[in-house]
Amino acid sequence: MAATQRGDAAAYVALLNDVGPLVLSFLRRRVRSPEDAEDLYQDVFFALHRARHTYEPPRPVEPWLFTIARHVVADHLERRQLRAAREVVVEDPPAPAVEGDGFARRQLEQVLGGMPPSQREALELLKVDGLSVERAAARARTTPAALKVRAHRAYRTLRHLL
Repeated sequence: MAATQRGDAAAYVALLNDVGPLVLSFLRRRVRSPEDAEDLYQDVFFALHRARHTYEPPRPVEPWLFTIARHVVADHLERRQLRAAREVVVEDPPAPAVEGDGFARRQLEQVLGGMPPSQREALELLKVDGLSVERAAARARTTPAALKVRAHRAYRTLRHLL
């Protein structure tokens, strides 16, 4: 690690190869999924890279490194816990909206009718029909870039009119 701090790239590679399996084993024992362990493995080495200046030679590297790893795991678990606290699990997905003929719908139809045809077409293909930009461009017989410009102008017009 001391050589790594001095900028020795070969020593850095050797260090990562040497401690990599130990870190991965450490992480697999502390998180549920192998995917999480792989992600955290990368996070630990990013954190090691950012904190490499804090290592004090000739102290052992492993306690310093595993302290970093413990902090990365703790941050991960805290983020997961916060995310789980905000999630709302429902048994049945919500029912789709029922079409109505209310004021907002009539206003939207009126606004769409007042838009230039190319902008209205871009908006309908992308937002109503749900097509990808490439498919919508093919259907509109234009390029994806031109369709994006039309859609941007349609959004701006729609925002102004509403």
